[in-house]
Amino acid sequence: MLNNCDEKFRLAEEYQLATTRFSEAVKKLRQRMGTSPKSEYARLDRAANEERVKSERARLELEEHVAAHGC
Repeated sequence: MLNNCDEKFRLAEEYQLATTRFSEAVKKLRQRMGTSPKSEYARLDRAANEERVKSERARLELEEHVAAHGC
């Protein structure tokens, strides 16, 4: 079992990765804005939104861990 600090570190890494993926998805969406077919843009928009949700979930998990364990 991981100790609190190890778990906090793991959760922080997950959050960082999730925010990077979200940023990359938004960048791709913005690059294709106005130049891609509506269906492709909608797909990219959904993908960016999914990454945003994953990023928010990762942030909440980290915040909840810190609040619960005080680390």
